[in-house]
Amino acid sequence: MKNFLEYLVLSFFYFLFKILGLRVSSFLGGVILYSYGIFSKRNKTVKENLYRVFPNLGKSETTRIVKKMWFHFGRVIGEYPNLGKIKIFKNLSIENEKNLIEPLNKYSNCLFFSAHIGNWELTSHLLTQKGYKINFIYRAPNNKLADKLLRKIRIGYGVGLIKKGNEGAKQCLKILKMKGGHIGMLIDQKMNDGIETKFFEKTVKSPSAIAKFALKFKCPIIPAVCFREKATNFRISYFKPIDPEKLKSIGSEREIMNYLNGYVEKWIRQYPEQWIWFHNRWSN
Repeated sequence: MKNFLEYLVLSFFYFLFKILGLRVSSFLGGVILYSYGIFSKRNKTVKENLYRVFPNLGKSETTRIVKKMWFHFGRVIGEYPNLGKIKIFKNLSIENEKNLIEPLNKYSNCLFFSAHIGNWELTSHLLTQKGYKINFIYRAPNNKLADKLLRKIRIGYGVGLIKKGNEGAKQCLKILKMKGGHIGMLIDQKMNDGIETKFFEKTVKSPSAIAKFALKFKCPIIPAVCFREKATNFRISYFKPIDPEKLKSIGSEREIMNYLNGYVEKWIRQYPEQWIWFHNRWSN
């Protein structure tokens, strides 16, 4: 019953936001989460994480980042029902498109990564709107009805989906054995059975699938990030591909993940208010 009620609430907001359109639903989502965030117990975790990364951060700046983070995250939630309406040139500006297109033409398979910063869902838009296929690894919600709704949204704007887990790993291997089987993933969340890596000079558990796949299939890894510029305008940046030779020189899976974490660190330092700080990223 709890799952069903949760699904009804999500469905209500999904259809409401879809009717309201992108700009209004984004703003309304921001207002709702901002209001929630003012009183949220999660702010304790948010501030602890902020001080881990920025130990000299002043109280007023901390408060500013926390408030802007909640409003930004609310915008992301509000934008979900209208992701398919977000178009290149209209809402999205692209930096370094060649860093995406050249490896796609050169290699049979490519791997992409981003983080929960900006609107991460949009990093695949250039791919799908140019006719390429990409499969995203994602963590399914415990509520199967909610998962069904989220899958509908994501599949609706053109991506394939792979659930984390043993079956998902088998699916990834199958995809990477085919020409044009590209996979994307987010690497900034804690994974209890992940490998120990460094993130902002502190030890964390990280998912290592991207490093494992890249070494096994000799795929390049392409870093991609989407920042919010203003309201519902975004900038997607594709970074120089990390080719198989470079990955080999970096070393082990752990060393590769430390290298990739460096990209995420730079993105967070650039736009701290656009990263989701309430995850227990550094907990044991």
